[in-house]
Amino acid sequence: MFCPNCGNQIPDESKFCPSCGTAIGAPAQGEPARPSSGMPPVPGVEPGPSPAHPVPVGAAEAPGMKWFKFIIWVQLFLSALLLAALSLALFTGSHYMTEYGSARDLVYLFFQGLQVVDIVFAVVFLALAVWCVVVRMGLAKFKKGAPTQYLVLLGVNIVAQTLYAVALAVITGVEIFDAMGPSSLAQIVVSIVMVFVNKIYFDKRAYMFTN
Repeated sequence: MFCPNCGNQIPDESKFCPSCGTAIGAPAQGEPARPSSGMPPVPGVEPGPSPAHPVPVGAAEAPGMKWFKFIIWVQLFLSALLLAALSLALFTGSHYMTEYGSARDLVYLFFQGLQVVDIVFAVVFLALAVWCVVVRMGLAKFKKGAPTQYLVLLGVNIVAQTLYAVALAVITGVEIFDAMGPSSLAQIVVSIVMVFVNKIYFDKRAYMFTN
């Protein structure tokens, strides 16, 4: 079927349009609203004289969904690919490449226990890659609790990245910030900021995730 507001094609069982956030079955913009109890229509709440929940502030107008579409079509897929690539690098030891070739065997010989750490975190990052896809599917279908799972995923990824850097620092004897590297440190800082930003974003749209 098609969204009555923006016209995009959506799954038949959808309660909300993933493009504009309009509740399916609600009158499109510009159409007169049907008589009701006098309360604005609330996505996820059946109309009636006594709604089960208070009307969320701003629920009468569909909130912007551009960031939501970026999350489900770009961020989570890209995160899954990057985590899968990191997992493969840890499994194979390809991240120990030098200009003279692979130093994998030499590194593992010199730093006892490092190979075990790499394998353990390879499994962890591969699991996170799969989790990204699962969370993405839940968000796209407006599943109840999907935003919370997304925030937890971001938090677990931060913890995993930090623990891996700590393990490297302990085994190799380098400073933890040197073990992280500038790119990993920047990624962790950005991820922490994103947790708070997305918490605010999804709190304003919590009433949409009721499937």
